[in-house]
Amino acid sequence: MNRSTHRHGSIYLVTLITVAAIVSMVLIGVRLRLATTGQSQLVEQMSEGNTGVLDATEYALQKIMDDADWNTTAQSGKVFADFTLGDSTYSSSVVDAATGISPTGSTTTYRVQVAAEHNTVWSSAQIDLTSEKVDYAAVLGALSVTHYWAFNEAWKSATAIEPVDGCDGTYLDPNGVGTDTNTEGGLVPVFANSVDYVQVPHCRDFNQMAEGTISLWMNLSGTGSFTTYGVFGKKVEKNRKPAINLSLFNGSVAAYLTDTETYQFGNFAVSGSGVITVGQWHHVAVSWGANGLTVHVDGVQVANNSSNTESFSSYGGHFAADLNIGSGYVVLPTSQPDAGFVGSIAHFAILPTQLSDAQLVELAAIKPDLSSTSIVEDSWVRVFE
Repeated sequence: MNRSTHRHGSIYLVTLITVAAIVSMVLIGVRLRLATTGQSQLVEQMSEGNTGVLDATEYALQKIMDDADWNTTAQSGKVFADFTLGDSTYSSSVVDAATGISPTGSTTTYRVQVAAEHNTVWSSAQIDLTSEKVDYAAVLGALSVTHYWAFNEAWKSATAIEPVDGCDGTYLDPNGVGTDTNTEGGLVPVFANSVDYVQVPHCRDFNQMAEGTISLWMNLSGTGSFTTYGVFGKKVEKNRKPAINLSLFNGSVAAYLTDTETYQFGNFAVSGSGVITVGQWHHVAVSWGANGLTVHVDGVQVANNSSNTESFSSYGGHFAADLNIGSGYVVLPTSQPDAGFVGSIAHFAILPTQLSDAQLVELAAIKPDLSSTSIVEDSWVRVFE
């Protein structure tokens, strides 16, 4: 998941920094005013220090722009490790521009300082950067989302928050919650077996959904070629047949949907092998409706059963079965053994319509935790001492 939304070439950065250095404030520090070095030598050192710190600032900005996990990196307080080049030593620091202290996960404006020590001259550049994150809830809201679990809770959280309809889930093993990040730095849970999934109680609209789409992001880390990994599943009722299910096997995906309580061999939509790559984040969408049961991976349709136009239907009340996310079933004629997931699942959403191919291409292209970084206008400050 690349951060292409805020990437600029080095020529742009040099131009921006040069113009900013000319038009903005330059502060002359105490050490420079008191220095005994000859005037011409001092001016030469200032010029060398100025060039060095501008180059180092360009380097720092490029590192920030290329860092998909910048919000996490910033919390270390540095952009890059100190280094020496020729007669100059370079360092960097990052603070929260609003508080002046170390950035946190909620920081939105960063104050970055790059410093160069060249003989008797200490030179630095300071600039503010803002970071804006994709409002993925709004993206899903535009598609009339009915349920959404981001799965971005902190370590050992017991509850998977569902803010749309209040249909919260329960992490069966909180020790796996928030223990990894996706490629944009968003927290994600790590599942390891068939008993550590998220258990979602029967929600009021999990019945007679004639059409719909389930959208999610997943990263499979399990490598078993002959292992079935369950992504999600829900039975029609307790201890009976699955109503809906998604599983993986040897790089392929298999979706199943039925609105009856009987096993239907012809109700699967199965892709070819190789559509899922272990260790890679994929956007996966399972949809049903007039176009049949369909699976899209990264915006591309990989499986379709046009004859299966059944609904997502399951009982509530005393007979209600949970929706399991991070676990599913091996759907067989006589039994449905549990199939756990090994890896991470995030941004699981249920939408009330069967999205079109074009809509799924657009949705797959949006990275839920992507942050864009930009320079705050008129924030540039240069300091010599």
